Amino acid sequence: MAINWEELGEEERTALKRMNRGPYPALSEALAERLISLGLAERRASGVGINREGRQLVIDTLLAAREQ
Repeated sequence: MAINWEELGEEERTALKRMNRGPYPALSEALAERLISLGLAERRASGVGINREGRQLVIDTLLAAREQ
């Protein structure tokens, strides 16, 4: 299930951008579960982190903004 940046809420977007930079300890369990269900994050031994799909979505969005 591919999701577009525009389909995400502001809180979800912010969480993905922060997770893309590193650990995000302030991530709520509910938001973590939402991102996992969307296929943008995964559970790890160290906690919930952004996965490849989530990282690609953030990078593609940032690059598209630069081109405008």
